[in-house]
Amino acid sequence: MIRQVSSYLLANIVSAILGFVSVVIFTRLLGPAEYGVYIIGFSIAAMTSAVLFGWIKSSVVPFTAHDQSADLRITAGLAFVALIPLVPVLYVGISAFAPQYAPYLLPAILLAYGIGFFEFYLEVFRARQQTGAYLWATIIRAAAALTLSLLLITVFGLGGVGLILSVMASYLVTSIVFAALLWRRPLKPLDPALLKAMLVFGLPMTVSGAVFVLQTMLDRFVVAGTMGEHSAGIYGASADLVRQIILFPGVAIGTAVAPIAVQLLARNERAELDRHLVDSTELLLGILAPAVAGLAIIASKLVFLVLGEDFRLEAAGLIPLIALAWLFRSFSYQLLHVSFQIRKAPGLMLAQGLVILAINALALFILVPRFGLMGAASALIISEASGVVIGYFLTRRAYPLPVDPRPLAKVGLATLGMAVPTILVDRAMPGMGAFDIGLPILVGILAYGLCAYGLDLARVRSRLKLLRMRSTSLPAGQ
Repeated sequence: MIRQVSSYLLANIVSAILGFVSVVIFTRLLGPAEYGVYIIGFSIAAMTSAVLFGWIKSSVVPFTAHDQSADLRITAGLAFVALIPLVPVLYVGISAFAPQYAPYLLPAILLAYGIGFFEFYLEVFRARQQTGAYLWATIIRAAAALTLSLLLITVFGLGGVGLILSVMASYLVTSIVFAALLWRRPLKPLDPALLKAMLVFGLPMTVSGAVFVLQTMLDRFVVAGTMGEHSAGIYGASADLVRQIILFPGVAIGTAVAPIAVQLLARNERAELDRHLVDSTELLLGILAPAVAGLAIIASKLVFLVLGEDFRLEAAGLIPLIALAWLFRSFSYQLLHVSFQIRKAPGLMLAQGLVILAINALALFILVPRFGLMGAASALIISEASGVVIGYFLTRRAYPLPVDPRPLAKVGLATLGMAVPTILVDRAMPGMGAFDIGLPILVGILAYGLCAYGLDLARVRSRLKLLRMRSTSLPAGQ
């Protein structure tokens, strides 16, 4: 699994770096209100894509990962084509419900189609374990988005709408670039029985996915509705910055977890599956926990270096809270949901999502009017932490996730060993320059690396020892 995770991690690291650069650039080129247009437009697109195409995306891995001869490409492709006439229907319907979004609604809907189609590509690559294709598709898509965004904003002055259009175009361009690989012959024709099976399995997953996407975007919609696009821009920029750092490493690990878990369960290798899930838990938390702690420590310096001046003051307080919420969310999405996926139990995932959504909506209703943006971030923590607890108990009805406290203890000790020297160095560096933020980060990385090696976190010491043994035995083998 390490080789696959490494490829997915590299893809997401490069994508995250380009996304990070985008946040740096566009929070300086655009004010909070224009950036808020992009945040709301992208939120509409993500929600629409989840509703329209979630059933296709969620079916790819379960229907093909355990059977390399399975081929749903033509069946899924024709389903995409059949959904294209819904574009004007969506435009009229959403405009009637939320007329304030009409100026940028059509680009947002087109972006939804781009997201759905491109994510289908990635799921096919993932199911077939074509890590190279996944890697380059992800990187090219992110690079195209940054390049096109600069063009549409600086040359054509399209502002937040330009950001939406450029991201939409990046999905389209990358899909065209990789079309020859994805649609390589032989192709199996339309299979009505397969389409029906995908609908039966995928529609409940679509409802679940839409609930989780709404949970992800609800705070932005509430902030925009109650405080305006200016506040939505500040909140969205803070969340985007956290997402580039926290989300993508988690996705890289989760991307590799599910296909392997499906294969192990299909072979009825329960002990290996349990070991795989425990190792995945240790690896996920071992990467994300220090990232969250580090973000909390350097938040004020990070926003000064990264975000535009109009975003900095409130973002410094928001980032530690949003990062903690994303840690809980990543645990749910990348580990707990594997239990539901491998047992094909979308109803349990839906139950978890509905409870999280209800808790979040109630917390937002109570906290945002009283505490503004900090209330929105606090509501997110409450709902996502509750989701982990609820999701874990629901996995007992699907595939029970193994409980091993040792990985949690090791990650906790390593993170504590990183946090203490990082805090001390951060406080000793009162400036806001690159060196003042770079030195605490370097100290944190070195301290965590030493702790991880000493505790054999994710078996890093064992793997290095094995590599040394292989290296020293190579001449004798020759």
